[in-house]
Amino acid sequence: MRIGTLLNTLFCVGIVTAYPNFKDILPNGNEVPHPCKANYVWHGVGHNNPLGGGSRNQFGLDFKTAGSSWTPELCRKDSDGDGRTNGEELGDPECVWKRGSFPSRLSDITHPGVCTLSDGSICDADKGEIDCQVEDGLKNCDVLKEPETLNTTIRFPETVVPAEETTYSCMIFNLPSDQDYHLMAYEPHIDNEMVMHHMIIFGCDPNEDPVPDEQLNTVTKCGMSAGSNCNQMIGLWGVGRPGYCIDGPMGIRIGQGGFKQAALEFHWNNPKLKSNLKDSSGVTLYYTPKLRENDAGIMSTGQTNLEIPPGQQSYTVVGKCHSECSRKLIQAPINIFWAKNHMHYLGHEMNIKVYRDDVYYTELTNEVIYNYDSPVEKTYSTAVQVLPGDEIVTTCKFKSLSRPKTTFFGDATSDEMCFGFLAFYPVANMPFTSCTAWKDIPVCNLIQKEHNYCKWFDFMFRNVNETKRVRDKVMANCKPFGSCLSECKDTLQILFAEHPCMKGDVYEWIKDRSLKLDNKEMQAFIVAVDSCKAEMAADAYLQNLTNNNTSGSDRLGGTSLLLVSLIMYMMIK
Repeated sequence: MRIGTLLNTLFCVGIVTAYPNFKDILPNGNEVPHPCKANYVWHGVGHNNPLGGGSRNQFGLDFKTAGSSWTPELCRKDSDGDGRTNGEELGDPECVWKRGSFPSRLSDITHPGVCTLSDGSICDADKGEIDCQVEDGLKNCDVLKEPETLNTTIRFPETVVPAEETTYSCMIFNLPSDQDYHLMAYEPHIDNEMVMHHMIIFGCDPNEDPVPDEQLNTVTKCGMSAGSNCNQMIGLWGVGRPGYCIDGPMGIRIGQGGFKQAALEFHWNNPKLKSNLKDSSGVTLYYTPKLRENDAGIMSTGQTNLEIPPGQQSYTVVGKCHSECSRKLIQAPINIFWAKNHMHYLGHEMNIKVYRDDVYYTELTNEVIYNYDSPVEKTYSTAVQVLPGDEIVTTCKFKSLSRPKTTFFGDATSDEMCFGFLAFYPVANMPFTSCTAWKDIPVCNLIQKEHNYCKWFDFMFRNVNETKRVRDKVMANCKPFGSCLSECKDTLQILFAEHPCMKGDVYEWIKDRSLKLDNKEMQAFIVAVDSCKAEMAADAYLQNLTNNNTSGSDRLGGTSLLLVSLIMYMMIK
């Protein structure tokens, strides 16, 4: 019996790990939408199961006949009989696409194995074969069966969705506050699945002044969080999930001793910029006066700086909750009981690991095949204990074969993210619930406004003697938007060697903040520094080659390398 189970497991793993390779040899194979589930991708293009594996649809049969490759004959076929060739549906109408290149069309892709009409509806012949139902409702949630459990439903009033690709909208509301409760479950109500990407519930800081009544239950545009006072995540929902139920000796405290107000944030995705869309989605909260032993919270890990090159089979990004940072943020041991990975559609693999004293300790998540439309939520029968000083490493892998340009970190589904969400208790042991990184700078150093002895906030915003001296020296000797002056090189060589704010990631952080915060004075400083920075890097590279190629046997090779380097230098110039 055990051998049979093992064989079944290996067979299933074989299916799951095989089909992503087929997607890569089809034009736009990673971008085929589900014909009747908005914001879903049909990952197993040649199969009746959207996730791949099992019986093949007609396109899958034709693909197999074509030797499991994209041929002109397969391209010109109309596998699903809807009047459009497979090439027209997959963005290669001329049937000229080759693997490693970009199809002539990257948008308006349709499914070559499901017959759809011009209005996007499914043909009668295929209607009975396609599951158009989105999973709804909580199953096996014991707290819903307890007689003490109460609930309240919060919904947006019917609101016009802006004709923009990505919109974040928020609404702050009161939570039950007549006594203490534990929030134990939440269930989404999706009014317009055409635009709903995800929703997050943020608790508002109970130590701050409450939002006035006249500002409650009003929908406003917001960023990726609902405001400085409403930024403690207490619930999240994304495409493919029915909701969440906490099962264990913990709950999220609301009421007199906890969150008294919360914000409901919607992420609307409207890539076709339609102007006639509305939404009134919401969420039902289930809470109980039957308090559990522990108060819980949700922490985030990951990387907030992403630059994913186009056309990559796999591109790896790492975000560390450094041990120095976790030692500051985690004041006593915490217990993780739930974990979820989060990337967008380029994400294809992700894991979160814990290291203790620089030695691998345990794994929190490991999705060898990540699927945004079918998120995996990891729950632990025994909570995983994380200690102050443990390092939490989040690794995200992205496949950008379908993108002709660099993809950056951002809100839209066309942007990318690399986050892990970890539910834990007791929340009192980690009051600040984010341990992410920007490049290799831990978030706690950003909070404290200092990294590797660079007081970056002072450097950017305060004209104290030291920072003023550096800025004045650069501006006096360097020419913004001009050529690299010799006196600028001399100045920068000294500053790069001696000043911590001029080095590595922290300089890049200062540069990034100067642009995003529109700090004109610092922008001028950055441009002045960069007028020579590339040329100095080329000079250093050339000098290094010269120093490393002094022996007679290496001179010919060194000369060749030197010529290549000179060409690189001229390109930089």
